[in-house]
Order: sequence, then C-alpha cells, then structure tokens
Amino acid sequence: MAEGVVDLAEAADLPVERVGGKAKGLGRLIAAGFPVPPGFCLPVDVFTTTAGLEEGGEGGENTGGSGLRDDAIAQVRACWEALPSPHGVAVRSSATNEDGVAGSSAGQYESVLGIRTFDELLAAVGRCQRSRHSVASEVYRGRLGLAEQAPAMAVVVQAMVAPEWAGVVFTAEAPCANDDHLVLVEAVEGLGDQLVDGTVEPNRAAFSRKEPHAPVFSTAFGEQLGGTDGSEGPLRSLVRTALAVERALGGPQDIEWALDDNGLHLLQARPITAAVPQPTQFGDWTSEVPGARWARMSICDSWLSDPLSPLFATTLFPTLIDRWTTNWGGPRRLRARSPLIPEPMHGTVNGFAYLRFDFPLSAYPLRTLRLTARWLAFHLSPVERRWRDDILPALQAGLERARDTPLEDLTSAEVLRRIRAVEDLSARYWAVIGGLAWHWNTTEWLLGAVLARGGRRAPGLTPGSLLVGDDRLAHQADRALDRVAEAPLEDEEQLLREYLRRFGHLVYSLDPAEPTPVDDPSMLRSVIADRRDSGEAGSPAPASGPGGVPALRLGRGPLGLLRRRVHRWANHWSGVRDEALHYFTLGWPFMRAGYLELGRRLVLADLLDVDEDVFYLTGKELSGWVSAGAGDAQWRDLVRERRLRRRWQQRLDPPDVVPADARITLFGSDITSLALFGTERGNDKGDGLSGSAVSPGSYTGRARVIHKVADADALESGEVLVVRQVTPAWAPLLTRAGAVVADVGGALSHGSVVAREYGIPAVMGVRTATSQIGTGDMVTVDGDAGTVRLRSEP
Repeated sequence: MAEGVVDLAEAADLPVERVGGKAKGLGRLIAAGFPVPPGFCLPVDVFTTTAGLEEGGEGGENTGGSGLRDDAIAQVRACWEALPSPHGVAVRSSATNEDGVAGSSAGQYESVLGIRTFDELLAAVGRCQRSRHSVASEVYRGRLGLAEQAPAMAVVVQAMVAPEWAGVVFTAEAPCANDDHLVLVEAVEGLGDQLVDGTVEPNRAAFSRKEPHAPVFSTAFGEQLGGTDGSEGPLRSLVRTALAVERALGGPQDIEWALDDNGLHLLQARPITAAVPQPTQFGDWTSEVPGARWARMSICDSWLSDPLSPLFATTLFPTLIDRWTTNWGGPRRLRARSPLIPEPMHGTVNGFAYLRFDFPLSAYPLRTLRLTARWLAFHLSPVERRWRDDILPALQAGLERARDTPLEDLTSAEVLRRIRAVEDLSARYWAVIGGLAWHWNTTEWLLGAVLARGGRRAPGLTPGSLLVGDDRLAHQADRALDRVAEAPLEDEEQLLREYLRRFGHLVYSLDPAEPTPVDDPSMLRSVIADRRDSGEAGSPAPASGPGGVPALRLGRGPLGLLRRRVHRWANHWSGVRDEALHYFTLGWPFMRAGYLELGRRLVLADLLDVDEDVFYLTGKELSGWVSAGAGDAQWRDLVRERRLRRRWQQRLDPPDVVPADARITLFGSDITSLALFGTERGNDKGDGLSGSAVSPGSYTGRARVIHKVADADALESGEVLVVRQVTPAWAPLLTRAGAVVADVGGALSHGSVVAREYGIPAVMGVRTATSQIGTGDMVTVDGDAGTVRLRSEP
C-alpha cells in the first residue's frame, strides 16, 4: 500500500510530513517488536486541501464530512472491514507537528473511541481534521512558537482492547534522563481516556530506572499488580518494556499502555518534551502498624519538614521520642504495662515523621487521671532549674569529652560510642524542653488573653511584639554578622570562624543528613556579602528591650497591673525559650562529623561510594559493620534506591493525621486541635493560600522559593521568602526578606519566634506554599489574617 491508506507497520519508513508524528511513532514501535494493536493510517495525501475547514470539505456526499477524497473512500472501507476489532476502533489524530521533540501537542487534537460502524468512522475522521483548526490548538502553537498555520494531519485507525488497567508511563522526569530519575506509572481501571482527560485521580507507582527496577513506594495498587515484592509482576514488566522503548526511540518517552487478558499493549509513545509535573499526593498514607493513628505534632512538624534519612529514622529520632515520652509516661518498663501508652510512639509514613496519638483515655479513667497527674507533676516541677543546673551542663561537658580526640584517631567502635553518647545527651535535653515549652507557650497564650480583655487593644500590641528584645540570641547573631561585614576583607575568614564557633551549631533540619552551617556556610557568606555591598546592617533592634514596654501601653488600673505582671512572667519564659533552643542542637555538628568519618571508612572499605551515603544505612546496619565488619556488598544499590525514595518523598505533602479522619477525643470531647498545638489549617480559596498567622503585618512583594539552603543566596532584599520550614539557623537570611511563608509551623513554632523578633510578616503551616507559589510571583502576605494572596501583575 505505497499509495493511499497504509498499514501502521509501514508508517515507520514513511516521512512524518505524510503520516504524522503519532502514526510514525506507532510504526517504529511495531518495527522494534513491541506489542501494538493493529491498525492503519490515513495519510495526509488522502484528504482534500480543505479537510477540516467545513463539514464536507471538497469531497462528495459519500465522504460523510470526513474530508477524505472520493477515490480514497473505497480503500478506507476495505481496510476497515479487514481490521480485526471486536471491541471497536479508536480514531486518533496524527498531525505532522504531533509527538515530536519540539512539542507533543498532547490533548490538542481529537481522539474518538468506540467506533463500530463505517459511518461513525467517517464522522470521527472529520472531527480529527477539524480539531487542527480549533482555538485551543492555535493558542498552543503560538505559545511554543510553532508555525501559525495549522499543520497537515493524518489520521490513525486502531483496534481497541478491553483493558483491565490502562494508563501512562513516564520513563524519566525530564527530556534528558539520568540515573537519579524515576519511572512513573499512572493507571486507572478500564479505559485510560478518563486518565488522559484528567477527570479522575490515577493510581500511581514509581520505580528505579536501574535493574531490578525496585519500587520507590509500596502501594496497594502496586501490590495488586504484583510489582513491589521483587516478583516479576505486570508493573515490573511494564517498566522494563517502557525503558526498552526509550532505548529504541532514542530518549525519554511518555507512553500510553493498556493491560488485558492477553497481556500488555502499547497505544502510543511520544518524546517527553518538558519536565514531568510531580504529584504532591502520592502513594498510600496508611499506617504500617495496624490500627495506629499518627499525627505530625511537636518535633515532627517545624523541626522535621522533610522525610527522614534511614540513619536518623532508626537512631536519634526514636531516642528523642523515647526520652520525651519518659517525662509524662514514666520509664519504658512502666509504659510497657500501661494500656494507655501505645508502642512504638514514633514512626514514619512515606518517610515523614509521625507520633502516635491513639491513646484510649476514655476507656481507662483512673489510669488517665494518674497519667495526667504525672504529666502535671513534671511540668510544674522546677524544670528551669533542672535545665540550667543539670541538663545543659551535662550536654556541654559530654560534648567536650566527645571532642577531646580527633575522630580520625579513634577506632570505628569508639567513634560510634561517642556519637551515641552525644545522641543520648541531646535526647535528654529535648525531653526537658518539653517541660520548658509548656511554660513559654502557656505564658504567651495568657499574655494574649489579658491583652484582649477590656475590648480594646493598642495598635501593634500583641504578644509577639512585646516579647522581643535586642539581647535575644537571634539579634546577637545578627550583630555578629554585621561585625564581619564591616571588617576588612582580610579579617572575614577569622571573624566567620568565630561566628561559627558560637552559632554554627544551629541547624536547618534535625536530620544529620542535612548540612549544618559549619559544613556549609554559603548562606552566611551570601548574607555578609550583601550587607557589605549595601552598607546596611541586618535586622533593626527592637523598639524596646525586654521589660522596656511603656506602662501606658499596657493600660492603667487593676487590668494594667495584671497585664504588666503577666508580661514580665511571659517575657522571662520567652528568654528561656530563646536560650534553651539555642543550645538544643549543640551536638549536631559533632554527630554529623562522626557519621561522616564512619562513612569515609566505609568508602575505603569499598562498601559505599561517598561519605554521605552513610546516612542511607540504618542504625542496625551501621552498628553491625562497626562491631563485626558485617558489611554488605549490595549496600551501594541499596543506598541508591533509598536516596531515590527519599528524593521522591520530599515532593509530597504529608497530612496532619493518618488516617485522614483520625481524631483525638477525651471523655467525648474532640481535642485534636489542642493536641496538634493549635496549628490552623484554613481552606485555600481562589488565588489565596492560608495558614497560621504567626507574625503581624502585611507585605506585598515578589516571591523567592528556596528549597535548600545552598540556594539561599538567590534571595534578594525585600523578596518574600517561601520555604518548607524556618528554624533558628535561617535567622540571618530573614533579615533580607520582606515577609516569610512556610509550609510547616504554627504560632508557637520556633520559626515564628524568629520572624516576630525581626518584625516581618509571616504565615506558616501553609503546607503547599513551595509547590503552589513560584519564584517571581507577586504575593501579599497578611500576618494578621494568616493568608497569602497571589496577585496579578498591574
């Protein structure tokens, strides 16, 4: 069939100007031996010159509005009658600019499914031809800079299958593939048109590109198709076939597929021409512990916004939680006998940190009262004195002992022993912070309550505005950076080292897999250079230091006296908070350095590729190697898969609670919001996002989305900083921002304190800010209402 209608298998050797991109792509798949349903192509030359411009075109009455030439109708009918198609046929466009490297034209032209009569076939062919002149296709071509004139169009007619599953598979995440990319599978039951049309949320699975194509997530969908337990199920076969298509066609592909009783069928393959959008809702958010309920509260939210590294998840994280639980639950042997306290108290879901909250409080009223009494006894005890006189000195002394010998001079067993000792001291420190936090949170809440009494509040008179002062450590750190910026260039390195000795332990994340300022001072260097170039200092000192609030602002009479007393009390605990959090992560640089030293030795032992790979081993795996040299030759592949999994998980938006409908009740009352520390989750509407109003004021400016601290120097003065989380280590960068928006955190989170110290509007707990706001977007941040509004350009 050299002239007129051609079989799909012949389309591989014909010019795209005649058969179009889709037909040629299908022909290449068939020629390479891939399973493609049979069909034929109506080339460009079997259509009239006006096909698609009007219902009938130049053809006669028997063309059915298809735009086909009269002399082609008989040939089309013959091919139609010869095509085995018990489930009907699909009629699809194959424009000359379709499925190419310049643009895919996906969804721009018509496809018609389920055609069973010849008259329906002619009508469907006409619909395809007319779609090349649609407004949508013209806009698409204009945006990509393609030819203004509508392209020529061939049409593909292909036998349909009756699939159990159908969908798409992306062999990479960008037009150029590398080993760090994943293969993403999306699927629906039945026909895949509902997925392509975007009318349903698909099932998803992600796989490594490297054999044996390990799954990144184990989902119910993946388990159903037998591709997540190491067996060769349909999903594994699909991934392997898709990568073979990529090799055959010379680049990453977006492939439509269907699975029926006869096996796998490929329905289309087009080059990936742009980065594949990554879904924030992916996989199954279900507990690995049957019946358990989880919440991202306390340490899991503002300190751990990203999924945990395997090493942290199996060492320091459970140690921190165990020490914290001991405060109010008693020693582990006592907790083991209590039906109130679930075990384990810590866990991860899709890599994100969660704490248990399925406490059957109402079922055991007497035990609940005793547990409450223990909780009150700890929090009302002299926790400040214990912190100052015992816990903090023990941490400082223990850290000095751990650092008395260079790590490289110690045996691996001694390095690990010292890391564990510092981890335990840090966990004891975190446990006492739980008692201190009750006081600073309660007093700040009480200050807000007494300020609201009387029905009037002076402008700007909020707890946050009253609990600031230039003696706070954030301002001390800021002034230290000013001194570096003001000093001669030859003194910068020495002054920066002095700064890092005092403030370099402040972390961007509690996970030691993430660099500290000591490891990567690039953000600090950027801030220093910016201040030197601009000649401006960092954040202005607060208008009044602690205790310096004019009495008239707090009112007169008994209410004014009450406000002043509560203010002094709250201000004291605000200072405790500032100091306690400053020292919390004192041991992090040592722990990270210790693990990297062990990683270096594992590289020398030819078990890992780079030092940082050590964070992708579990605590048990690392301990086994240290104690008995029990390394695994497969660790390289295992680490690579875990890195891929964590990188993918970092794109997800973890829910506050798992399962989604889980609630915390006490004697019939819902206390979920209280247990989650009052984090506000507003409903995003229109062009706005919402979260917790944590620092007052309103500001409009261009957004700068920062995903990792290494990119912090991109923030320009006055831009709105949009980040996952704000910890004290981010403080120097905040002096450059006009406002702050964070995915996680609430009014009581540590980042909110930093924002209030610097007097910049801030909204936290927005959840999807870093994915929904783009760098350069104009946004208005309302730190009073807790909203972030995207604004159109004037």
